[in-house]
Amino acid sequence: MTTVVRGCDLVDGRGTEPRRGVDVVVEGSTIREIVEPGNGAYPSAEVVDAQGMLVIPGLINNHTHGTAYGPLFPSGHEPLPHRQVNANLDRHLLEGTTTVLCVDGFITAEAVARTDEAHPVNVKAASCNTPACLDAAMITDGGGLTEADRAFTARQAVAEGAVALGEIGSGHTLGGGGASYLYLPEEIARRTGVRVTRSQANELKIAVLGRHISASAFDRDAVEEALENAGLAGLLSVSDVREIVSGVVLPAFDVALRGLAEAAEEAGKLDVPVLVHNAAASMTQVAAIARTDVRLIAGHSNHPSFTTREALDHAAWLKERGVVIDVSILDTFRGGRPDLTPDLLFAMFEAGLVDTISTDYAAGHHDPILLAIDRATKAGVVSLPAAIAMATSAVADTFPGLAPRRGRIVPGAVADLVVTDPVALDDVRTVMISGRIAVREGRLVADEASDDR
Repeated sequence: MTTVVRGCDLVDGRGTEPRRGVDVVVEGSTIREIVEPGNGAYPSAEVVDAQGMLVIPGLINNHTHGTAYGPLFPSGHEPLPHRQVNANLDRHLLEGTTTVLCVDGFITAEAVARTDEAHPVNVKAASCNTPACLDAAMITDGGGLTEADRAFTARQAVAEGAVALGEIGSGHTLGGGGASYLYLPEEIARRTGVRVTRSQANELKIAVLGRHISASAFDRDAVEEALENAGLAGLLSVSDVREIVSGVVLPAFDVALRGLAEAAEEAGKLDVPVLVHNAAASMTQVAAIARTDVRLIAGHSNHPSFTTREALDHAAWLKERGVVIDVSILDTFRGGRPDLTPDLLFAMFEAGLVDTISTDYAAGHHDPILLAIDRATKAGVVSLPAAIAMATSAVADTFPGLAPRRGRIVPGAVADLVVTDPVALDDVRTVMISGRIAVREGRLVADEASDDR
Protein backbone atom coordinates (compact mmCIF):
# COMPACT_ATOMS: atom_id res chain seq x y z
CA MET A 1 0.00 0.00 0.00
CA THR A 2 1.17 3.52 -0.82
CA THR A 3 0.41 6.60 1.27
CA VAL A 4 1.26 10.17 0.36
CA VAL A 5 1.54 12.79 3.09
CA ARG A 6 0.82 15.78 0.89
CA GLY A 7 1.95 19.38 0.95
CA CYS A 8 3.67 19.42 4.33
CA ASP A 9 6.50 21.40 5.79
CA LEU A 10 9.14 18.89 6.81
CA VAL A 11 11.67 18.75 9.64
CA ASP A 12 13.39 15.48 8.87
CA GLY A 13 15.18 14.79 12.18
CA ARG A 14 18.72 15.39 10.91
CA GLY A 15 19.01 18.91 12.31
CA THR A 16 18.80 20.47 8.84
CA GLU A 17 16.58 23.39 7.88
CA PRO A 18 12.88 22.70 7.19
CA ARG A 19 11.68 21.93 3.69
CA ARG A 20 8.51 23.66 2.63
CA GLY A 21 5.52 22.15 0.85
CA VAL A 22 6.74 18.64 0.02
CA ASP A 23 5.10 15.24 -0.36
CA VAL A 24 6.36 12.31 1.70
CA VAL A 25 5.69 9.05 -0.13
CA VAL A 26 5.38 5.92 1.99
CA GLU A 27 5.31 2.47 0.47
CA GLY A 28 4.46 -0.33 2.87
CA SER A 29 6.42 0.35 6.04
CA THR A 30 9.14 2.42 4.38
CA ILE A 31 9.66 5.99 3.20
CA ARG A 32 10.08 5.75 -0.57
CA GLU A 33 10.81 9.35 -1.51
CA ILE A 34 10.31 13.00 -0.67
CA VAL A 35 9.21 15.05 -3.67
CA GLU A 36 7.86 18.39 -4.66
CA PRO A 37 4.03 18.29 -4.94
CA GLY A 38 2.90 16.73 -8.22
CA ASN A 39 6.27 15.18 -9.02
CA GLY A 40 5.22 11.69 -7.95
CA ALA A 41 2.38 9.89 -9.73
CA TYR A 42 0.54 7.72 -7.22
CA PRO A 43 -3.11 7.75 -8.33
CA SER A 44 -4.20 4.86 -6.05
CA ALA A 45 -2.38 6.08 -2.95
CA GLU A 46 -4.09 7.01 0.29
CA VAL A 47 -3.61 10.74 0.75
CA VAL A 48 -3.01 12.45 4.08
CA ASP A 49 -3.64 16.16 3.53
CA ALA A 50 -0.90 17.95 5.46
CA GLN A 51 -0.98 21.38 3.83
CA GLY A 52 -0.06 24.01 6.38
CA MET A 53 1.07 21.30 8.79
CA LEU A 54 4.48 20.18 10.02
CA VAL A 55 5.74 16.61 9.57
CA ILE A 56 8.48 15.26 11.83
CA PRO A 57 9.82 11.78 12.61
CA GLY A 58 8.05 9.79 15.30
CA LEU A 59 9.54 10.70 18.65
CA ILE A 60 11.84 8.19 20.36
CA ASN A 61 11.52 8.48 24.14
CA ASN A 62 14.52 7.00 25.96
CA HIS A 63 13.31 7.37 29.56
CA THR A 64 9.84 6.05 30.36
CA HIS A 65 8.29 4.10 33.21
CA GLY A 66 5.04 2.17 33.28
CA THR A 67 5.26 1.29 29.59
CA ALA A 68 5.75 -2.49 29.81
CA TYR A 69 4.02 -5.28 31.70
CA GLY A 70 6.01 -6.04 34.81
CA PRO A 71 7.50 -4.52 37.98
CA LEU A 72 7.35 -0.73 38.10
CA PHE A 73 10.50 1.39 38.64
CA PRO A 74 14.02 0.25 39.52
CA SER A 75 12.70 -0.33 43.04
CA GLY A 76 10.69 -3.34 41.83
CA HIS A 77 7.34 -1.81 42.83
CA GLU A 78 4.19 -3.80 42.16
CA PRO A 79 3.20 -3.77 38.46
CA LEU A 80 0.59 -1.48 37.01
CA PRO A 81 -2.51 -3.22 35.64
CA HIS A 82 -2.13 -4.00 31.95
CA ARG A 83 -4.91 -1.56 31.10
CA GLN A 84 -2.92 1.24 32.75
CA VAL A 85 0.25 0.32 30.87
CA ASN A 86 -1.77 0.40 27.64
CA ALA A 87 -3.25 3.77 28.64
CA ASN A 88 0.26 5.11 29.29
CA LEU A 89 1.33 3.95 25.83
CA ASP A 90 -1.81 5.51 24.32
CA ARG A 91 -0.86 8.80 25.89
CA HIS A 92 2.69 8.64 24.53
CA LEU A 93 1.30 7.80 21.09
CA LEU A 94 -1.15 10.72 21.11
CA GLU A 95 1.81 12.96 22.00
CA GLY A 96 3.72 11.83 18.88
CA THR A 97 5.94 9.15 20.42
CA THR A 98 6.33 6.01 18.32
CA THR A 99 9.13 4.24 20.21
CA VAL A 100 9.66 4.04 23.98
CA LEU A 101 12.48 2.66 26.08
CA CYS A 102 11.05 1.31 29.32
CA VAL A 103 13.67 1.72 32.06
CA ASP A 104 11.77 0.06 34.89
CA GLY A 105 14.67 -2.37 34.83
CA PHE A 106 13.36 -5.71 36.12
CA ILE A 107 11.00 -6.64 33.28
CA THR A 108 11.59 -9.93 31.48
CA ALA A 109 11.99 -10.23 27.73
CA GLU A 110 8.78 -12.23 27.54
CA ALA A 111 6.82 -9.42 29.25
CA VAL A 112 8.35 -6.80 26.95
CA ALA A 113 7.41 -8.88 23.90
CA ARG A 114 3.81 -9.22 25.11
CA THR A 115 3.56 -5.46 25.60
CA ASP A 116 5.06 -4.72 22.21
CA GLU A 117 2.61 -7.08 20.51
CA ALA A 118 -0.37 -5.54 22.31
CA HIS A 119 0.24 -1.92 21.29
CA PRO A 120 1.24 -0.01 18.13
CA VAL A 121 4.07 1.86 19.89
CA ASN A 122 7.44 0.12 19.59
CA VAL A 123 8.39 -0.97 23.11
CA LYS A 124 11.98 -1.81 24.03
CA ALA A 125 13.52 -2.31 27.46
CA ALA A 126 16.63 -1.64 29.50
CA SER A 127 17.71 -3.74 32.47
CA CYS A 128 19.00 -2.77 35.91
CA ASN A 129 19.19 -6.32 37.23
CA THR A 130 22.70 -6.40 38.60
CA PRO A 131 23.39 -7.65 42.16
CA ALA A 132 23.67 -4.24 43.88
CA CYS A 133 20.71 -2.78 41.99
CA LEU A 134 18.61 -5.78 42.93
CA ASP A 135 19.71 -5.46 46.56
CA ALA A 136 18.74 -1.76 46.56
CA ALA A 137 15.34 -2.61 45.08
CA MET A 138 14.69 -5.27 47.70
CA ILE A 139 15.68 -2.91 50.52
CA THR A 140 13.49 -0.10 49.21
CA ASP A 141 10.49 -2.08 47.97
CA GLY A 142 10.68 -5.20 45.79
CA GLY A 143 6.95 -5.76 46.20
CA GLY A 144 6.43 -6.49 42.52
CA LEU A 145 9.41 -8.77 41.93
CA THR A 146 8.64 -12.39 41.22
CA GLU A 147 11.27 -15.10 41.37
CA ALA A 148 11.49 -14.96 37.57
CA ASP A 149 12.02 -11.17 37.65
CA ARG A 150 14.80 -11.46 40.21
CA ALA A 151 16.52 -14.23 38.26
CA PHE A 152 16.43 -12.41 34.90
CA THR A 153 19.87 -10.82 35.04
CA ALA A 154 21.07 -7.85 33.02
CA ARG A 155 23.35 -10.14 31.02
CA GLN A 156 20.41 -12.40 30.12
CA ALA A 157 18.23 -9.38 29.35
CA VAL A 158 20.75 -8.03 26.84
CA ALA A 159 21.10 -11.46 25.26
CA GLU A 160 17.31 -11.50 24.81
CA GLY A 161 16.86 -8.02 23.39
CA ALA A 162 17.40 -5.33 26.03
CA VAL A 163 19.14 -2.41 24.33
CA ALA A 164 20.78 -0.79 27.38
CA LEU A 165 21.28 -1.02 31.11
CA GLY A 166 19.12 1.45 33.03
CA GLU A 167 17.70 3.23 34.80
CA ILE A 168 20.60 2.63 37.17
CA GLY A 169 19.78 4.22 40.48
CA SER A 170 16.45 6.01 40.65
CA GLY A 171 14.49 8.51 42.64
CA HIS A 172 13.10 5.54 44.53
CA THR A 173 16.39 3.98 45.63
CA LEU A 174 18.44 7.20 45.83
CA GLY A 175 16.04 9.36 47.80
CA GLY A 176 14.79 11.41 44.84
CA GLY A 177 11.34 12.07 43.46
CA GLY A 178 10.18 8.50 43.97
CA ALA A 179 10.80 8.77 47.69
CA SER A 180 8.98 12.11 47.79
CA TYR A 181 5.81 11.09 45.96
CA LEU A 182 5.59 7.43 46.95
CA TYR A 183 7.49 6.02 49.93
CA LEU A 184 7.60 9.00 52.29
CA PRO A 185 3.88 9.86 51.92
CA GLU A 186 3.01 6.19 52.47
CA GLU A 187 5.04 5.96 55.69
CA ILE A 188 3.76 9.28 57.02
CA ALA A 189 0.18 8.22 56.30
CA ARG A 190 0.78 4.93 58.09
CA ARG A 191 2.06 6.79 61.16
CA THR A 192 -0.44 9.67 61.23
CA GLY A 193 -3.35 8.99 58.90
CA VAL A 194 -2.42 12.18 57.00
CA ARG A 195 -1.41 11.96 53.34
CA VAL A 196 1.13 14.66 52.55
CA THR A 197 1.79 15.96 49.05
CA ARG A 198 4.96 15.33 47.09
CA SER A 199 6.09 18.91 47.73
CA GLN A 200 5.49 18.59 51.46
CA ALA A 201 7.33 15.27 51.64
CA ASN A 202 10.18 16.71 49.60
CA GLU A 203 10.49 19.66 51.98
CA LEU A 204 10.69 17.28 54.93
CA LYS A 205 13.28 15.14 53.15
CA ILE A 206 15.54 18.08 52.29
CA ALA A 207 15.24 19.43 55.84
CA VAL A 208 16.52 16.11 57.18
CA LEU A 209 19.03 14.99 54.54
CA GLY A 210 19.62 17.94 52.19
CA ARG A 211 19.70 17.89 48.40
CA HIS A 212 22.76 15.62 48.28
CA ILE A 213 21.33 13.09 50.78
CA SER A 214 23.58 13.24 53.81
CA ALA A 215 22.74 12.75 57.48
CA SER A 216 25.03 15.69 58.29
CA ALA A 217 22.64 18.06 56.45
CA PHE A 218 19.98 17.78 59.19
CA ASP A 219 18.41 21.18 59.94
CA ARG A 220 16.13 21.24 62.99
CA ASP A 221 14.63 24.64 62.19
CA ALA A 222 13.88 23.59 58.61
CA VAL A 223 12.23 20.38 59.86
CA GLU A 224 9.99 22.36 62.23
CA GLU A 225 8.97 24.68 59.40
CA ALA A 226 8.32 21.75 57.07
CA LEU A 227 6.20 20.03 59.74
CA GLU A 228 4.12 23.18 60.09
CA ASN A 229 3.73 23.56 56.31
CA ALA A 230 2.61 19.93 55.98
CA GLY A 231 0.03 20.20 58.76
CA LEU A 232 1.91 17.63 60.83
CA ALA A 233 2.86 19.79 63.81
CA GLY A 234 1.59 18.04 66.91
CA LEU A 235 1.30 14.75 65.04
CA LEU A 236 5.03 14.14 64.53
CA SER A 237 8.04 15.47 66.41
CA VAL A 238 11.30 16.59 64.82
CA SER A 239 12.84 13.31 66.00
CA ASP A 240 9.97 11.36 64.45
CA VAL A 241 10.52 13.03 61.09
CA ARG A 242 14.24 12.44 61.22
CA GLU A 243 13.60 8.77 61.93
CA ILE A 244 11.00 8.42 59.17
CA VAL A 245 12.99 10.18 56.46
CA SER A 246 16.25 8.46 57.37
CA GLY A 247 14.52 5.10 57.62
CA VAL A 248 12.93 5.42 54.18
CA VAL A 249 15.87 6.92 52.28
CA LEU A 250 19.16 5.82 53.80
CA PRO A 251 19.05 1.98 53.97
CA ALA A 252 19.27 1.55 50.19
CA PHE A 253 21.20 4.71 49.37
CA ASP A 254 24.81 3.50 49.48
CA VAL A 255 23.83 0.19 47.91
CA ALA A 256 22.16 2.04 45.01
CA LEU A 257 25.22 4.27 44.56
CA ARG A 258 27.39 1.15 44.39
CA GLY A 259 24.98 -0.17 41.78
CA LEU A 260 25.85 2.71 39.43
CA ALA A 261 29.51 1.69 39.21
CA GLU A 262 28.64 -2.00 39.06
CA ALA A 263 26.15 -1.54 36.21
CA ALA A 264 28.52 0.71 34.26
CA GLU A 265 31.19 -1.98 34.43
CA GLU A 266 28.67 -4.61 33.29
CA ALA A 267 27.46 -2.39 30.43
CA GLY A 268 31.04 -2.08 29.22
CA LYS A 269 31.40 -5.84 29.16
CA LEU A 270 28.08 -6.25 27.34
CA ASP A 271 28.85 -3.40 24.90
CA VAL A 272 25.59 -1.55 25.51
CA PRO A 273 24.91 1.99 26.74
CA VAL A 274 24.07 2.63 30.39
CA LEU A 275 21.51 5.23 31.45
CA VAL A 276 21.99 6.47 35.00
CA HIS A 277 19.99 8.55 37.45
CA ASN A 278 21.76 11.91 37.40
CA ALA A 279 20.81 14.17 40.31
CA ALA A 280 22.44 16.07 43.14
CA ALA A 281 22.59 12.91 45.25
CA SER A 282 24.31 10.81 42.57
CA MET A 283 26.42 13.38 40.70
CA THR A 284 29.73 12.43 42.32
CA GLN A 285 29.28 8.77 41.39
CA VAL A 286 28.11 9.73 37.87
CA ALA A 287 31.27 11.83 37.47
CA ALA A 288 33.38 8.84 38.54
CA ILE A 289 31.71 6.63 35.91
CA ALA A 290 32.31 9.32 33.27
CA ARG A 291 36.04 8.73 33.70
CA THR A 292 35.63 5.12 32.53
CA ASP A 293 35.30 3.78 29.00
CA VAL A 294 31.55 3.24 28.81
CA ARG A 295 28.75 4.74 26.72
CA LEU A 296 27.09 6.78 29.47
CA ILE A 297 23.78 8.62 29.32
CA ALA A 298 23.23 11.04 32.21
CA GLY A 299 19.47 10.81 32.64
CA HIS A 300 17.36 13.87 33.50
CA SER A 301 20.39 16.14 33.86
CA ASN A 302 17.94 18.96 34.58
CA HIS A 303 16.81 17.19 37.78
CA PRO A 304 15.13 19.65 40.18
CA SER A 305 17.52 18.68 42.99
CA PHE A 306 20.27 20.59 41.15
CA THR A 307 20.78 24.31 41.39
CA THR A 308 21.01 25.89 37.95
CA ARG A 309 24.73 26.61 38.24
CA GLU A 310 25.42 23.14 39.60
CA ALA A 311 23.50 21.47 36.77
CA LEU A 312 25.17 23.52 34.04
CA ASP A 313 28.69 23.01 35.37
CA HIS A 314 28.12 19.29 35.97
CA ALA A 315 26.60 18.73 32.52
CA ALA A 316 29.39 20.69 30.81
CA TRP A 317 32.03 18.62 32.62
CA LEU A 318 30.29 15.38 31.66
CA LYS A 319 29.78 16.42 28.05
CA GLU A 320 33.49 17.21 27.66
CA ARG A 321 34.10 13.56 28.54
CA GLY A 322 31.72 12.22 25.91
CA VAL A 323 28.71 11.63 28.17
CA VAL A 324 25.30 11.97 26.52
CA ILE A 325 23.33 14.67 28.33
CA ASP A 326 19.64 13.82 28.55
CA VAL A 327 16.98 16.19 29.83
CA SER A 328 13.53 15.06 30.95
CA ILE A 329 10.40 17.12 30.55
CA LEU A 330 8.79 15.78 33.76
CA ASP A 331 5.71 17.93 34.57
CA THR A 332 7.67 21.14 34.13
CA PHE A 333 4.99 23.17 32.36
CA ARG A 334 1.64 21.96 33.63
CA GLY A 335 2.51 20.50 37.02
CA GLY A 336 2.40 23.71 39.03
CA ARG A 337 5.31 22.49 41.14
CA PRO A 338 7.23 25.16 43.06
CA ASP A 339 10.46 23.18 42.74
CA LEU A 340 10.19 22.73 38.98
CA THR A 341 10.11 25.56 36.43
CA PRO A 342 11.32 25.72 32.82
CA ASP A 343 14.26 27.90 33.80
CA LEU A 344 16.82 25.10 34.19
CA LEU A 345 15.62 23.24 31.10
CA PHE A 346 15.83 26.42 29.02
CA ALA A 347 19.27 27.27 30.46
CA MET A 348 20.59 23.87 29.39
CA PHE A 349 19.20 24.31 25.87
CA GLU A 350 20.66 27.80 25.63
CA ALA A 351 24.08 26.59 26.82
CA GLY A 352 24.12 23.95 24.07
CA LEU A 353 24.40 21.11 26.56
CA VAL A 354 21.41 18.96 25.60
CA ASP A 355 21.86 15.81 23.51
CA THR A 356 18.56 13.94 24.00
CA ILE A 357 15.08 14.72 25.30
CA SER A 358 12.83 12.32 27.24
CA THR A 359 9.83 12.56 29.55
CA ASP A 360 10.59 10.38 32.60
CA TYR A 361 7.49 9.58 34.66
CA ALA A 362 6.87 12.43 37.14
CA ALA A 363 4.44 10.27 39.13
CA GLY A 364 2.56 9.68 35.89
CA HIS A 365 2.10 13.38 35.11
CA HIS A 366 4.76 14.09 32.49
CA ASP A 367 4.24 16.85 29.92
CA PRO A 368 4.53 16.09 26.19
CA ILE A 369 7.96 16.39 24.62
CA LEU A 370 6.46 18.46 21.82
CA LEU A 371 5.00 20.92 24.33
CA ALA A 372 8.49 21.47 25.75
CA ILE A 373 9.97 21.87 22.28
CA ASP A 374 7.23 24.32 21.36
CA ARG A 375 7.87 26.44 24.45
CA ALA A 376 11.66 26.25 24.12
CA THR A 377 11.72 27.23 20.45
CA LYS A 378 9.33 30.12 21.08
CA ALA A 379 11.61 31.24 23.93
CA GLY A 380 14.50 31.24 21.44
CA VAL A 381 16.73 28.91 23.44
CA VAL A 382 16.96 26.18 20.79
CA SER A 383 16.13 25.89 17.09
CA LEU A 384 13.28 23.68 15.94
CA PRO A 385 15.44 21.38 13.74
CA ALA A 386 17.95 20.89 16.57
CA ALA A 387 15.25 20.16 19.15
CA ILE A 388 13.46 17.67 16.91
CA ALA A 389 16.76 15.87 16.29
CA MET A 390 17.29 15.63 20.07
CA ALA A 391 14.00 13.74 20.36
CA THR A 392 14.48 11.52 17.29
CA SER A 393 17.74 10.78 15.47
CA ALA A 394 20.00 11.61 18.42
CA VAL A 395 18.18 9.06 20.55
CA ALA A 396 18.36 6.42 17.82
CA ASP A 397 22.11 7.04 17.50
CA THR A 398 22.67 6.93 21.28
CA PHE A 399 20.89 3.58 21.69
CA PRO A 400 21.76 1.60 18.53
CA GLY A 401 19.32 -1.23 19.22
CA LEU A 402 16.38 0.96 20.18
CA ALA A 403 15.05 2.27 16.88
CA PRO A 404 16.96 0.96 13.85
CA ARG A 405 16.20 2.91 10.64
CA ARG A 406 13.98 5.24 12.64
CA GLY A 407 14.29 8.86 13.74
CA ARG A 408 14.89 10.39 10.29
CA ILE A 409 12.56 11.05 7.37
CA VAL A 410 14.75 9.92 4.51
CA PRO A 411 14.27 7.37 1.72
CA GLY A 412 14.68 3.84 3.05
CA ALA A 413 13.85 4.71 6.65
CA VAL A 414 10.97 3.14 8.54
CA ALA A 415 7.90 5.32 8.08
CA ASP A 416 7.29 6.63 11.59
CA LEU A 417 5.78 10.06 10.96
CA VAL A 418 3.98 12.71 13.00
CA VAL A 419 1.78 15.41 11.47
CA THR A 420 1.34 18.30 13.87
CA ASP A 421 0.38 21.97 14.03
CA PRO A 422 3.42 24.22 13.54
CA VAL A 423 1.76 26.90 15.68
CA ALA A 424 1.19 24.53 18.61
CA LEU A 425 3.52 21.56 18.25
CA ASP A 426 1.78 19.49 20.92
CA ASP A 427 -1.44 19.54 18.85
CA VAL A 428 -0.68 16.22 17.16
CA ARG A 429 -3.07 15.35 14.33
CA THR A 430 -1.72 12.19 12.67
CA VAL A 431 0.78 9.54 13.75
CA MET A 432 2.05 6.81 11.47
CA ILE A 433 4.04 3.82 12.74
CA SER A 434 5.75 1.57 10.19
CA GLY A 435 3.56 3.07 7.49
CA ARG A 436 0.28 2.45 9.32
CA ILE A 437 -1.82 5.30 10.65
CA ALA A 438 -2.28 4.89 14.41
CA VAL A 439 -3.62 8.38 15.20
CA ARG A 440 -5.93 10.32 12.91
CA GLU A 441 -7.24 13.82 13.61
CA GLY A 442 -5.90 13.61 17.14
CA ARG A 443 -7.70 10.36 17.95
CA LEU A 444 -6.48 6.80 18.26
CA VAL A 445 -7.45 4.76 15.21
CA ALA A 446 -8.43 1.97 17.63
CA ASP A 447 -11.00 4.36 19.16
CA GLU A 448 -12.37 5.15 15.70
CA ALA A 449 -12.79 1.45 15.01
CA SER A 450 -14.60 1.06 18.32
CA ASP A 451 -16.98 3.88 17.41
CA ASP A 452 -17.75 2.18 14.08
CA ARG A 453 -18.81 -1.06 15.74
